[in-house]
Amino acid sequence: MKSKASQNNGQARRPDSIPISTEAVTPSRMATEAVTPITVGILTRRAPDEQGRPFGPPTGFFEECCEAAAALDLRAVVFEASDVDTAEETVSAATVVDGRWVECGREPWPAVIYDRAPVLDPAGSQAAYRVRELFDRAGIPFVNPGSFVRLAVDKLEMYRRLASAGLATPDTACLDVLALRTFLARYDHVYIKPRVGSLGEGVMEIVRSEEGRQVIRTLDATYETGCSGAALDRIMALTAEARAKPMGCLVQQGISPEPVGERRFPRFDMRLLMQKTGRSRWGLTGLAARVGQTSGPTTNLSNGARSEEVEPVLDALYGRPLRKEILRRAEEVSLATCRLLDEAFGPVGEVGLDIVPDTAGLPWIIEVNARPGRNVFRRIARSKDVPAPARQQYGAIRRTSVARPFEYAKALAVIRSTS
Repeated sequence: MKSKASQNNGQARRPDSIPISTEAVTPSRMATEAVTPITVGILTRRAPDEQGRPFGPPTGFFEECCEAAAALDLRAVVFEASDVDTAEETVSAATVVDGRWVECGREPWPAVIYDRAPVLDPAGSQAAYRVRELFDRAGIPFVNPGSFVRLAVDKLEMYRRLASAGLATPDTACLDVLALRTFLARYDHVYIKPRVGSLGEGVMEIVRSEEGRQVIRTLDATYETGCSGAALDRIMALTAEARAKPMGCLVQQGISPEPVGERRFPRFDMRLLMQKTGRSRWGLTGLAARVGQTSGPTTNLSNGARSEEVEPVLDALYGRPLRKEILRRAEEVSLATCRLLDEAFGPVGEVGLDIVPDTAGLPWIIEVNARPGRNVFRRIARSKDVPAPARQQYGAIRRTSVARPFEYAKALAVIRSTS
């Protein structure tokens, strides 16, 4: 299915369907100084069938990564699991030189790994896990360790860890008839979601009206039932396929900034991007609101939500004085989460948190992301609906968010070389 270079003859891997230069660029040729720059390897998956995008949709992001690394006197290379030669301890990666992708030829394993490889993709996840373990045994540090990446995929285990530390997370349980009946009786607002999933796929919202009716919203349709019993039957039927999968589904308490029966504003959440600096200290790189544009149950950008500045959204719901307190608390709980993850898994470099404030303004952690995206910042930076100063501000946040993992990777490499 993929073209792959021989691991025995030292030739660079060059899929015929993607425009990558065959001219080998070695670390020594990349160096502009006497000292060879530190190499940071970005673990991902190649996409040989996507013309012009050798690594699929994230290709543009990886180009930004290569530029950000070079600005820090680092060298970023991008590769997939099959590019790694275990016996020779080499990798055949690609990088960006003068604005074009080139193959690097075989070279030693990178000094640090920035893991952006598939976690849920059946075709690539297992190979990526094996390579993670290989590098881990070799003592190569990760911007985010594999143990954290694996935990973040399992929403239930993540909720349990956060709740046991006293952090505000919604009441959550594995979905079955008994749990669903309990949650529908206990809460006016409930969510159903896959235990392992992304992009809002399979998410369902259930809201109880003042008349006792249950409104069920999926990405594709809205259903209304006369009572909890009818709602339970409909939900179990709609989730039958998802529940049959190995990890099943979750039922979860709904959190909303307004009483759901009196909702005036679209549903929204706040995405906070926490990253370590070059001094290995946590900081809030940026935050934005994701505001739903449909009656669907999610605020994922992939499902049509908009990226907006947080402040106007919170001002409209809570007023400016409470807005400041909400933002302070949200940053505080995000920092506490990051420190908890550090204690559990060793050094973690970046975390994306989805947070929703309740009617009193208390921030609740809805999701923790081990491979956070940055599109929320880029969309605002390119939006014609925000003033020019805001576009410039979010453009700068986007650039910082790309550079931070490489600042931290540089610190990890120095620590490893001196230990």
